[in-house]
Amino acid sequence: ADGTAEIFAGGYFDQERIVNQTEGLQDFRRRQEGHLIIADDRPLLVMSFGTKYAGPNPAKYKIEGKYDIPVGYKVIIKWDEDEVVFMTRQGTFGPEFQIVYLPKSPIPEDFTMFDWNANIAEIWDQFLTVIEGHEDRDMRLFNQGPWRTFGVTRDEVQIALKQGTDNKTIVDGILYCADGQNPTLEEFMHYLGLDPATDENFVWIFTAFQEEPRPPNYFQYVKDGMVYWVDAQTQEPTWKHPHYDKYKKMLMVARTQKPIAYWKSIMAFRIEFLLSSLFTWECEATGEYPLVETVENVQEMARIFGVDIQNEPYLVHVLKRALRHYGNAVKEKRPVKDVEDFRNLMQRYRDIVGQFESMREEEAKRIAKMKVCVQCDECDAVLFCDQCKDFFCQGCFDRLHNKGRRQNHRRTWVEMGTCAECQK
Repeated sequence: ADGTAEIFAGGYFDQERIVNQTEGLQDFRRRQEGHLIIADDRPLLVMSFGTKYAGPNPAKYKIEGKYDIPVGYKVIIKWDEDEVVFMTRQGTFGPEFQIVYLPKSPIPEDFTMFDWNANIAEIWDQFLTVIEGHEDRDMRLFNQGPWRTFGVTRDEVQIALKQGTDNKTIVDGILYCADGQNPTLEEFMHYLGLDPATDENFVWIFTAFQEEPRPPNYFQYVKDGMVYWVDAQTQEPTWKHPHYDKYKKMLMVARTQKPIAYWKSIMAFRIEFLLSSLFTWECEATGEYPLVETVENVQEMARIFGVDIQNEPYLVHVLKRALRHYGNAVKEKRPVKDVEDFRNLMQRYRDIVGQFESMREEEAKRIAKMKVCVQCDECDAVLFCDQCKDFFCQGCFDRLHNKGRRQNHRRTWVEMGTCAECQK
């Protein structure tokens, strides 16, 4: 009677009169998961309050200078029989917003999902453009703008943000995935904690993080736009990428050492980072150092030098040699140098192997040509003339050697067909 908003959560929904207004909400089990807020004679089903935006320039992202913008907020409102879903997430440089319009219609084309957008005014205008065609509907609900329409400025939401109501379900450092398939480089940047003010020259760290293969026992899944992983050995799910700690530490060290954004400087930094993580102060104290020529270290050096071990196995011994060389340098606290020399050495091996492969291809062509009769150039050669020094099929040999001095040429039977064992 005094206009105070009522809040209902979980199983209490079914006991309240106002639930009748939400009977049309799709996926009815959401009532057990969300928070139903009734105010201004309309229901808002808040699936997640999220957390306060805490990215770059937090003071810039305030509604009317006083209301917090939530990250991870998801609400469903009713417009007659239709539903409108509003969601927020942490973007690369600020909060981003998405609206999904779900009319009660059997026609799939009537459903509209607006792309994530950092400009709330722009996506709100796109949404209004879509629904303005419903002139027979009451549009007054949307006159108050997006923040109030979707309940962001309501006391219940703002109090929940300040109290951290959703902290138990919001995991710090979630890798988001907007397309539901594979996270983009920008999403990896946000996940690892990109600081636009200081990390401009460290994009290569985020790129390496995105491109490094996961351990074979880790499987990746995406749910509600968030990525998680399952260890097949333990069946344990986790929100943390298996390489998160490695690249987070690499980013922190890079911020301190500030390597130049040049391939030689980057490679030297990555080599020193790899070996420094192996040679700890305990190793210095005991004088016992771990073996550097492990499979994992060779694979990491291959990523640093851009070596495809599967197709270039002949470079493994060069990678091991580099590990021994740089391992001694790091142990003796000498700077990592000679990166270009090792890269040039690997390229020389590639050139030598390339020349060998080219010669082998030429030899294969020559042998293939020898398998065919020199006269008709069609049939397989089965005879070699010791005087003509050529290979012939039976028919061509008989035709050319049936009279004259060629009748006395000596012949040798040869097998120039396909080997039954190797098929060559």
